[in-house]
Amino acid sequence: MMKLTVKRLAQCILLSSVLISGISQAVNLPAVKEYIDLNHPLESGMQTYPGLSEVETYDKAPRFSNGALIDGIKMLGISSTYIDAPYHVDPHGGKVEDYKLEQLVNLPIVVIPLPEGHSFYAKEDIDKYQVRGKAVLLFTGKSRYFGTPEYSKNPPYISTAAAEWLAGQKAALVGIDALLVDNYNQNDTTPVHDVLLKNGVVIAEDMTNLGALKGKDARLTAVPPRAPLASFPTRIFATVY
Repeated sequence: MMKLTVKRLAQCILLSSVLISGISQAVNLPAVKEYIDLNHPLESGMQTYPGLSEVETYDKAPRFSNGALIDGIKMLGISSTYIDAPYHVDPHGGKVEDYKLEQLVNLPIVVIPLPEGHSFYAKEDIDKYQVRGKAVLLFTGKSRYFGTPEYSKNPPYISTAAAEWLAGQKAALVGIDALLVDNYNQNDTTPVHDVLLKNGVVIAEDMTNLGALKGKDARLTAVPPRAPLASFPTRIFATVY
């Protein structure tokens, strides 16, 4: 009887130590200093891609007698700030709903400013950065013109060679605070989308506020609804530690 009691006591001590260890790990998470929104808000009547994007919010009916309201939104997947899935360029590719959470959550961030005087990112503008497994955010400053005609005038983009390097280095996500990762003025083909999406790199376009990340240790989250679409607006934000 005594042996059984001692054995049971030992089991309880072991279980307690495991539980305490787990609690300790949970409590010792890094303290969050701030959250930074990196997306434009969805607004009724807004336009993102010239001539295509449209957003309409509406009420299904007047408020019920209990005060509840049912409202809705009609929009294109490429409205506001959004992510693209492989289906965007490949009829057999995965859709937004197929992204795994580990592809979209808690990604270490590297911000790459567009060199002064450059109209696009060449391979040599990015190949000195460590990008493996990271959210690579291309800071062009163009987002300050979002919602105006200036936004679509010669927007910065990524060269095909730069995209191939990013894919080869296993970047997790590539985002840009401009209209497209591809050259808007030569939109008969989409080589950058093709390279990145077909190699498992998530694309985020029309981001904003990337300058607020300068000098900060931050991680990116970009989780949209589980939509069976090629693209979908996304609340993209950085968690700063």
